[in-house]
Amino acid sequence: MLAALNRIFVAVLIGLSLCGIGISLLTIATDFLGTETDSGFGSMRLSTDVSIATALPPAQPVDSPYNLNITVLTPPLRRGDLVSLEAYSGGRLEVEDDCISDSDYETDEYVGMTSVTCGLGLPYGYNSSQEFGIYALMHDANGDSYSGPYRVRVEWSGYEQNLQNALLIMLAIICCAYLLLVFPVGFMLIHQGMKAQHKAAWEGEYTLESLFNPFKGGATLLQKFESFLVSPYFWGLELAGIVVILFYLFFSAEAWRSLPIFASFALSGLIAFVVPFLWCAAFWYADFRERVPLRIMVTFVLWGCLAALMAVGLNTVWGAAFELLGMGYVGAMLVAPLNEEFFKGSGLALLSEHNEYNSLEAGLVFGFAIGMGFSFIENWMYLINNPFSADIWGWLGLFLMRSVLFSANHGIYTAITGGIIGLLKERRFAAPALGLIPGVLVAALFHASHNSGASLADLFGLGGLLTYCCLLIPLVDYGGLFLLLALFAWAVLRKR
Repeated sequence: MLAALNRIFVAVLIGLSLCGIGISLLTIATDFLGTETDSGFGSMRLSTDVSIATALPPAQPVDSPYNLNITVLTPPLRRGDLVSLEAYSGGRLEVEDDCISDSDYETDEYVGMTSVTCGLGLPYGYNSSQEFGIYALMHDANGDSYSGPYRVRVEWSGYEQNLQNALLIMLAIICCAYLLLVFPVGFMLIHQGMKAQHKAAWEGEYTLESLFNPFKGGATLLQKFESFLVSPYFWGLELAGIVVILFYLFFSAEAWRSLPIFASFALSGLIAFVVPFLWCAAFWYADFRERVPLRIMVTFVLWGCLAALMAVGLNTVWGAAFELLGMGYVGAMLVAPLNEEFFKGSGLALLSEHNEYNSLEAGLVFGFAIGMGFSFIENWMYLINNPFSADIWGWLGLFLMRSVLFSANHGIYTAITGGIIGLLKERRFAAPALGLIPGVLVAALFHASHNSGASLADLFGLGGLLTYCCLLIPLVDYGGLFLLLALFAWAVLRKR
């Protein structure tokens, strides 16, 4: 009865994963079709009471964005008035900024002011010479009004030269990383993987023939299905979804518009892969008493990458809903962790009856592999959204923060779910996939604690930021990593 329940639960999870992919595809399509233009000003009145007082001479910046501090003149402001700036280039909205901060709204300090200063960062638009039209917008008791456009021309030749120099430096760093780390470790994995013995395997399960003809072996239909899940045919299905998310990243960054930006996109992906790969290799190798088949690791890493596509749509939908309610921090802190941990953990449930998924340590390795796959795609997304610019040190700082200091986080979260399912398998529980439910709840709690930094700073200022840095990071991030490593070491060493 429980075994049947396990398979029904897995089937439901497959359906939900497909729904997640469908919602994400719709969200991505909507995003591409929703480009904003300046045609919306037709419903607003042109105002002579609102104007930009700051001179906007031509500029030749050496980094992107080109930051401007712009003073907007207004009638005496009253409670509830809104002032903002929007910058357009080529008929498309490039950037916008609210001129009155949330803290000023809370204290009413802006009431009575006749000018406000706005910060606006004009982004590089893949052309050496680019003209921006800047509009000042105001919402008051009389409705919506605007003034502009105020034109500014930006020459990006200095930035493009610095970007090319930065790309050469990054290329040299990446070549060293792959020659000294990725390739040698990859050869070691293949060599050790070919020698590994698998006690739980049925005859012929891990031969070359079974890899490319997964339905030939196996005594039961379940074994044939599981053999398919760890074969190149299922990897192809996973890769098809991963290609969608990569195209989304590619077109969101408009990487086709410029050779340097295309190179930035490619190098961002190469550098984002290094640390997750090394973490996976380390966990696989550390389970020295019974290393799991590499083909299963490939399935789980790819599932982690695919989970990024499953989660992006619901993260966007729920995030927008909470933004409308004025609770955007809820989406980032609670909803996104639940979505991501659910879709990542679903891959563990999918193979929960596999004969190699037979212990706590196997679950920890499998869950960590999924987390690293997800981390690879997410870090790539962050890195390409913050291109090298001329400030290569800022880009390297982002890499250091996401790919080094907090590199294991997604692995920790999903390893919790994997470990719970593995523990149920050890106890001979007939429906181990149900371990996904408590696993996701605990994993999402850790995940939400990590995501709480910005929300705590917004809600409690410096005190919230100090709480996050001095309490949550040591206890949740590094404390979680320490507990994971200790639990993994105990689980491996207890074997006889």
